[in-house]
Amino acid sequence: MASPQMYVRVKRKNTTVFLNVEKSDSFGGIKAKLAEILGADAEKIHLFTSRDESTETVDTAFVDNFCESDVVVYMKMDGDKGIEVDEPPKPSA
Repeated sequence: MASPQMYVRVKRKNTTVFLNVEKSDSFGGIKAKLAEILGADAEKIHLFTSRDESTETVDTAFVDNFCESDVVVYMKMDGDKGIEVDEPPKPSA
């Protein structure tokens, strides 16, 4: 049986990129795909698992960090002031 299709949403500023991924994909591979799409240098792309800059990913397999589809990853390029994402604030509980 084929494994279900997985994708990741990569957010930066007012842009969201949807990437099809395999569980065996590394974050380095995801950076390479983004570099190709955006016409950027993969070395200048930084990915984070939250909007907190201390959560920068390392080049591990995607499955090591996430096991479900539709995961949101935040992107920062060299030269960005911080993780900038245009999204509404989460409602307070």
